[in-house]
Amino acid sequence: MPIQELSLDENLLQIGTFLDQHNMNNNLQIPAYESIPFSLAAYEGEQYIGGVTGSMAWGLLYIRYLAVDPVYRGQGVGAKLLQAIEDQARQQGARISELTTMSWQAPHFYIKYGYVIFGEIKDIPIEGQSKIYLQKRL
Repeated sequence: MPIQELSLDENLLQIGTFLDQHNMNNNLQIPAYESIPFSLAAYEGEQYIGGVTGSMAWGLLYIRYLAVDPVYRGQGVGAKLLQAIEDQARQQGARISELTTMSWQAPHFYIKYGYVIFGEIKDIPIEGQSKIYLQKRL
């Protein structure tokens, strides 16, 4: 049984087929996994100053990236981006939002906007730092 490289798109297609079959065989009536992408950007005039990306499936919004130009931090841009992606996902049926952040990045930002920590991996990527998992009911 050789193991070899396969394009990400092709591998995801094949894996998805296996997972869908597995889910159907368990008679749980799990709906098909249909991902809805989100990609929003904030501008000051013509200048890009921040963005947020994520996707939603099964009523769960997963926020992948949120970043704001350092010049515009502390001015509410991140909060507006976060609210906008949550609102769009909610309109599509999202009930929960989930994300990860690193301890030196923005856990307090997300907590300020209603997220709660539900998991942490300590000493990643170095001792004294953590990967933090957060969620919020929408």
